[in-house]
Amino acid sequence: MLHRLTLARTFPLMMIGALVIGMTVVAVTSYQNRVRKIAESEAATTPSATTGPPCPALTKAEFDALEVKPKKTFIFNEVTFDRRFGHVECNVVSDGGGTGFAPLCQFTAPAVLKVATKRGEFYFKTGVGKPVTVSTPGGIPKCVVAGR
Repeated sequence: MLHRLTLARTFPLMMIGALVIGMTVVAVTSYQNRVRKIAESEAATTPSATTGPPCPALTKAEFDALEVKPKKTFIFNEVTFDRRFGHVECNVVSDGGGTGFAPLCQFTAPAVLKVATKRGEFYFKTGVGKPVTVSTPGGIPKCVVAGR
């Protein structure tokens, strides 16, 4: 018995085909937008942003013993930053040239910093009134003073 192709039989197949094509277009477009946004973010970050003298690092005990404690906390790309003073601006930069990425944050005058990543907690005493730049390639913070 021969089945005739009618609209009632082909319509579900056409809908499934349109859905597959639509989902593919959305996935490719989303990936391209992500790559473009990271490239734009890197272009907005100056190459000298992560050069400068390293921030003085502290142990947890030294950090806890400080009189000045962090009051401002925010999370950017799964990295938690705690600071005492100032403002911050963050971008995303590529991490190692692959598809990975890492946050890069520039602080105006944090005084003290606590950076928590998947690799642990890291503590810095940057001093009052000094701009600081922090990047976290591979989950290990790199903090430099006056890296604006």
